[in-house]
Amino acid sequence: MTPKIQLLETLKSRRAEWDALLASVGEERMDIPGAAGHWSVKDILSHVTAYERWLVEWLTAASQNTFPAPSPLDDADIERRNARVYESTRVMSLQDVMNDARQNFEALLDIIEILSDDYFDNPQTAEWFMKPYWSKMKTVPDAVINLSVDHYEEHIPSIMAWVGGRYTCPGGRCQGRTSATQ
Repeated sequence: MTPKIQLLETLKSRRAEWDALLASVGEERMDIPGAAGHWSVKDILSHVTAYERWLVEWLTAASQNTFPAPSPLDDADIERRNARVYESTRVMSLQDVMNDARQNFEALLDIIEILSDDYFDNPQTAEWFMKPYWSKMKTVPDAVINLSVDHYEEHIPSIMAWVGGRYTCPGGRCQGRTSATQ
């Protein structure tokens, strides 16, 4: 299996688990604050989606041999970045947030499909656009996993604690988690 195919399969599998957790919350509870500090589950979903959107913009620019337009997510201060995302998305309706999340994830899969296999197989091919954004990560799959799957994992514990542990992740990957930071 090629690195690109493996990445796509990992993304689809882990996203299905993320979506199952969100479904276990129920739409009627998605707007209630407290899932992570003052954030609701809807706010967490908006937050994760903003980073996935930035990832899609970044990969789309790379596919055109250019860099993405400047973004608030370029800010090195994570707290300021997250506050900007929260302020810009908190008034969105739940349906808009859910649709945005679904559309952005589909766009992520689509742009990965479009990119040359070299971006996934050969770290030197992607080095020109990796270095300005990820000094510690050397491959495109690492960066994609960091802003998607790892981001889900970061927020799963607080959502699980908030729903009272009623959800068990498939394969037991997140059993026993009870807290997390944003």
